[in-house]
Amino acid sequence: MRRIIKVLSLSIIFIVSSVSAGESGLLLGLRYGANYDVSATLLDDNALEGIRQPSSYRTFWIRAENGEVELAAERTNLLVPQDDGFWRLDVKHSVYNDFTEDFVWINPAPDPDAISNPFLAEQEGIHAFDVSLLVKEQSITPTLGEYCEGQASRDILFVGNQYLSVGYVRSDICSGFMGGSTDSALQMFSLEALEAVDIATLLDQKRAFKRAAKNVQKRHGDSGDWGDVSGGIVRHEGQWVVKGHFPRNEGGYTHFDVPAVAVSEDLVFHNELYPDWNTIRKHVPDVVDAFSSPAKDLLVVLTETGSLLAFTVKKGKISPQPALHILFKYPVTTVMARWAEGQYVSNWTDELDNLGMKPKQTWFTEASIPSVEEAPKVIGVVVTQGKMLNIREGIGKHTKPIAKVKKGVKVDILDVLGQWYKVQLDEGLVGYAHSDYVKIMPNLPYIQQACPVDHCTYGNWTLKQSTILYAQPSFKADALETLNASQVVQALNGEIQTSEFGEIEVIKSQVDLTDDNQKLSLSEGDKLFDLESVGLGMHLVWYNGDLYYLNNGWQADRLNEAARWGSLVTERKTDWWVKVNVPEKNISGWIANPEADGMSLYQ
Repeated sequence: MRRIIKVLSLSIIFIVSSVSAGESGLLLGLRYGANYDVSATLLDDNALEGIRQPSSYRTFWIRAENGEVELAAERTNLLVPQDDGFWRLDVKHSVYNDFTEDFVWINPAPDPDAISNPFLAEQEGIHAFDVSLLVKEQSITPTLGEYCEGQASRDILFVGNQYLSVGYVRSDICSGFMGGSTDSALQMFSLEALEAVDIATLLDQKRAFKRAAKNVQKRHGDSGDWGDVSGGIVRHEGQWVVKGHFPRNEGGYTHFDVPAVAVSEDLVFHNELYPDWNTIRKHVPDVVDAFSSPAKDLLVVLTETGSLLAFTVKKGKISPQPALHILFKYPVTTVMARWAEGQYVSNWTDELDNLGMKPKQTWFTEASIPSVEEAPKVIGVVVTQGKMLNIREGIGKHTKPIAKVKKGVKVDILDVLGQWYKVQLDEGLVGYAHSDYVKIMPNLPYIQQACPVDHCTYGNWTLKQSTILYAQPSFKADALETLNASQVVQALNGEIQTSEFGEIEVIKSQVDLTDDNQKLSLSEGDKLFDLESVGLGMHLVWYNGDLYYLNNGWQADRLNEAARWGSLVTERKTDWWVKVNVPEKNISGWIANPEADGMSLYQ
C-alpha cells in the first residue's frame, strides 16, 4: 500500500498571542444585513421593489498594547469618538400601518455631570438612546402611513468625524392620485445637524465629481431618463473612496466611480493601506477589506469566510500567522474605521468600558482553543532498521551524533531540509535525521467521512438521550440547543474525528499479518498507530509511513492471551459527528456520538 500522509489545517476561531506591534487601537464599526454590500451596490434589485432587509450595527475595539493584540470591547450601536466623548449612531426601523421607514438616529455624548439613567444603561441597540439628546427627531410622513404601503430604507455606509454616508432605497404603492414610485440614492449628512450635504462641496476637487457624472451619462446615452445624481463614501480594497449614483426614471440605478478624487483626511482620517492591496491579497487570498495602522506595524483583515485577522507587519512583511483571529457568525461590512495611538488608546478603552454592558448576543463565535504555539505539531516516528537511530548535529552522515533514539519513538519535526528533517526530542534537544529513518504521521485531527456503526444508515433517527446540537462539528463551536430524548432528527452525513492516535506495541517476537493480500512482518517492540475503527472489527492502522486495514489483535477484553500479538499503550480518542436537521424546530447542526434508534439496520 502506498504511503498516505493527510495534512489537515487547524480552524482557528479566537486567538490572543504576543506580538511586537506598538501601542495602538482600531475602533471598527460593522454592519450586518441591509440592502447594500461593501461597495454600496444593491445586493438585489428586489430591494427597489419592497424586499426589506433591516440592518444592525456594532462597534468593536481591537487593542494592541504591551506586546499583545486583543478584542477589548464589543458594543451595540456605532460609537463615534468626538471631542466631548463618544456619540451613539444607529438606525431606527419605524412602522406606520403598512409603511416601514428607517431613520438615522444620532445621540451625542451626555453631560458628564448629569445623573446617569440606570434604565438606559441596561438597554441595547436603539433602546439605549436618550431621546432627549437626539440631534433630530424623525417620523414617517402621515400621508405615507395612511395612503401608501411599502418601505424606505437607510443603510449607513460610512461614518467619519463630521459626516456620514447613507444608502437610500424607497419603494411604495399608494392609493388614489398618489400612485407609486421607486427611488434610490447615496446621501451625505452632517453629524452635528443631520442635514443633507452635497458631496461635491466636501471634495478638494469639486468639479471632478460632476465631470465624472456627465461622462457616465454620455457613455450610457443621455436619453433624459436620469434622476438626480448623488454620491457617498464607501470602502473599496481597503480604502475609503467616492462613489456616485444615478437613479433611472424607468427603474433601476447606475453607479459610477470617481477615480480622480482622493478622499481627504478631514473626512476619513487615516486612509493609507500598508502593505498594498495586492500584497495583502497574496497573503490572504479571500480578503474583502483591510486596515493598516498609522505606524505601519499592524494589519487587520476581513475575509469572505467571515474572519477578522490581525497581523503584525515589519519592514513590509506580514507575519505568517495572525496574532488575533475572530470568526463572525454573520457576514459583516465595514462602515467605520478609526485608529488611536498613544494615550488615546487608554482613554478610549476606559470610555468604552463605561458605555453600556456587553451585548447579550455576540456577533462572533466564542471559543477557547490553543494558541498558535500550541497548535498540533508535525510528528515523525523513528523507523530505523536497527534498534537505535543517531540524531546528528547537522545535515549529513559525516556530522557528529548528539543523541540516540529507539525505534518507534515519536519526535517533533521542525523543518524539512531536502532529505533531512530537523527534529526535536522530548527533552528539548534539537538535531537532524535522514527521512529514510523517520516517517511523518498524519496530522491531527484525523478526519474521515465514514460511519462507525455496523450497517449504519443515515435518515430519520429518534434520539435515546438528550443531546447538544452544535453549530459546527466541534465541542468548541456554539451550542445551538439541547435536543431532548425521543426527538426525531434527519441524519444527513457524518465524519469521524480522531484527536489522539492509539499506540500499539508488538509483544510477540515475530508476527506475520496480511492486508489486501500484502504481508506485514512485525517484530517485538514495533509500534503501530490506530487511526480509526472502520467496522466489523477492522481498524485503519499507520505503520512506517503506510496505512493498513487490520483485525483488532491487541485488546485484552476481546482476545485471549494466545491470540493477542499487541499491547495497547495509548487508547485512541475518536468522536463521531453527525450533521442533522430538526424539522420540528426548523434548525440544523451537528451532534456528537449519538445514541439513537434507526441508525442501524440491525438493532
